[in-house]
Order: sequence, then structure tokens, then C-alpha cells
Amino acid sequence: MQPLIPLLTTVLPVLYALSVAAYARAYADEASTGGRWGPAMLRAALLVHLVYLSARGVTEGHLPLASAYDFLSATALSIAAVYVYLELRQGIRTTGIFVLPIVFLMQVTSSAYGGEPATRQPPLFPIWFEIHTLAAVLGYGAFFVSAIYGVLFLLMYREIKGNRLSFFFRRMPPLETLGRMNVSAASAGLALLALAILMGIGWGRLAGVDLAKDPKTWLTIGAWLVLGFAVLAYHRLGWRGPRAVYASLAGFTTLLASRVVTDLFVRSFHTFR
Repeated sequence: MQPLIPLLTTVLPVLYALSVAAYARAYADEASTGGRWGPAMLRAALLVHLVYLSARGVTEGHLPLASAYDFLSATALSIAAVYVYLELRQGIRTTGIFVLPIVFLMQVTSSAYGGEPATRQPPLFPIWFEIHTLAAVLGYGAFFVSAIYGVLFLLMYREIKGNRLSFFFRRMPPLETLGRMNVSAASAGLALLALAILMGIGWGRLAGVDLAKDPKTWLTIGAWLVLGFAVLAYHRLGWRGPRAVYASLAGFTTLLASRVVTDLFVRSFHTFR
């Protein structure tokens, strides 16, 4: 497996770049219904990404999530996977050009600067720890996708209110669909983050780590509550339109801020160095 890793590290950004180019071409061609090359290339990139992470996991003996660059790569994979799920569920391909450039930038950064394999393993009960970490990364990816659709919703809403609709938004799905995709991704992220929190608490108890003293634990729970309110308001309180989108973006901002604060300003078990 080891000889494959340098090759896959180089191939992955190339595949994502080709996916971005294919989706951009499909978006620019008004006669196109989405094309076939974009989805096919993206699925190939996802497959190679899974092989890459699996090869590193076998070589290093644990999930390759021991550094900030590893986290970037795993988040890129989760964003792409969530996007593919929504694309299949909604039958809409024209939003890929707004999501996939972020995936490409994350992976090219990880490939360029994160080359050294990490041999550090988490203490005790690694299965609990790895499920916790995997669920957290997938949750972050879902919230990233939700935020992208939220921003697209607000930009398109402003265009419509100004009685104009530039080519940039002409092939976008309706506002209602964008709002639904925003909440669907946020709902998936909410469930995954809940699993991550529960598995983290269980792992902490078994491993003797007092997560109640870790600032990241409380910041994440706070972000989960904000995001939970946003999803609840959509489904139970009838919030629609910009109000619902602003609520989900507030939750995402809280989650992102908790990650930045943890990494830069406080000592935390979760800090990447």
C-alpha cells in the first residue's frame, strides 16, 4: 500500500480539478442538462479518495486524521460525498460548480503540505475514538454544504428582489429548492454531529479523558444547539426563506468559530498542531 500513497496524493487534486472543469462547462452551456462527464469524474475522484485514505489507514494503523491537513482531506471527501447524495436525491447538477472548487482547494492544500504520515495513535479504545472522529468529519462536511447552499440562496434572493437575474444565477434551481437543500444538508450534519458527541463522551469515559474540562466539547454542544434550533424552526415553526437560511448560517458560523478558537487560542484535546 505504501508505494500507492504518493501517486494517489498527486492524482486526487487532478481528478477534482477535472470534475470542477466538467461541471463548469455544463453550467456555462445553457443547452446542457448537466452533462455526464462531471458526475462520472466526481465519482471517480471519490473512489480514489477512499482508496487513498484506506491505504494510509492500513499503513499508519489508524484513521489518517492526526493533523490539520489530514482533516482538510477528510472534510473535502465528506463535502463531495454529501454533494453527490444531494445531487442524486434532488436530481440537480447545476450547483456542483459552487461546491466542488472548495473540495479541490482543500484537497490540493492537503496534498501539497500534508505529505508526512503520522504514526501517533489515540490512547485506548480506538474504535470508539475513530467512529467519533469519522462522524465529526462527515458532520462538518454536511454543514459546509449546507452553508454553501445558504449563501447561494441569499445571493439569488437579492437578485430576484432587485428585479434582475444575471447569467450567474440563471441556471440555478428555484429558491425553494435551494432552501430545502440547505436544510437537508444541515439535518444530516446535525445527526452526524450528535453521533460524534455521544461517541466522544463514551470514548472519554472509557479512556479516562475528562472531556467536560475540554472547551471544544462545550463549544461544539453550543453550536449543535444553535443548528438544532435552525432545523427545528424550519420543520416545526414554519420558518422559510431568508430567516431559515440565516438561522442555519448562524449555527455553521458558531461551529466554525469553535474550531478556530480551539486551534488558535485555547489548550484542548481536540487541537491540531
